[in-house]
Amino acid sequence: MLRTLSVIAVAIAMSSVQAAAAATSGGVTITLACEIGTVGTGTFTVTANGSSSLVTVPCGGSATATNSAWMPGAEARIEQTAGPAGTVLATHQRVYLATYAASFYTMAHACSPAFTAPECPPGTSGRRAPMPWWMIAGLFGFLVFVIVAAVLAPVVIVGQQIRYFHRIFFDNPEAFRKAMRNLALMPGMAWRIRLRSKLLRIPLPPGFEDAQQLIRDDRQRV
Repeated sequence: MLRTLSVIAVAIAMSSVQAAAAATSGGVTITLACEIGTVGTGTFTVTANGSSSLVTVPCGGSATATNSAWMPGAEARIEQTAGPAGTVLATHQRVYLATYAASFYTMAHACSPAFTAPECPPGTSGRRAPMPWWMIAGLFGFLVFVIVAAVLAPVVIVGQQIRYFHRIFFDNPEAFRKAMRNLALMPGMAWRIRLRSKLLRIPLPPGFEDAQQLIRDDRQRV
């Protein structure tokens, strides 16, 4: 009778131990791949059921974090607190615990415009540096140059036309006057001739006023 009771007690004790073991999570196995190579390590903090464990994983290797307080089915939060220099840390990651070791894989990406983080060294975060003042001044100067050139180019062209007609009708002032009158009547030519006269401080060509009077007479007729 006593032997039977002893066997039952041992069986109950063993069952309790097995149940406790089954109720404990197998932890989290973290595998770390490093974009910069196999030199370096990463440090991770795994938190579940109010308890945390710290584990260091070598680049290209694995390590398992365990804790007696972790229960299967619980959510484990993974935060990388350190890693190889010039790499982005893995943060705000989650896995669910089980009776076996849950697997978690992460890549330590090198800092670049595609992968940015506060821990990245200056110049690798992908943030563009502000444009230097001399470049802004150069762009502004180029814009002003283009605008001025767009205004003055027609004035230069009309000046060439006036000189051309002056050479042709050098001995015939009346023909030159008629040519200037016709030139001033062409659309867009009057303001160019007037602007040229003001810029160069020269008198308007003969026949210009005749064209202006003709334009005014046409407007009155309309």
